[in-house]
Amino acid sequence: MKTENKILKENGLTNIDELMDVQFGKPETPERERFREEARTYVNEHAKTEECRNSQKKRK
Repeated sequence: MKTENKILKENGLTNIDELMDVQFGKPETPERERFREEARTYVNEHAKTEECRNSQKKRK
């Protein structure tokens, strides 16, 4: 039976958890928490933009 990582690799895909660990540190480390806070701030600020509000109207 193939493992998840082997299946992902055969299909040219990457395990997102492993990628996050490499790029931003393991969960609950200061590096990862800093990334999470920056991402949260970015998303919340983007939600306030005209572009985002207009895109929500277009979907309805």
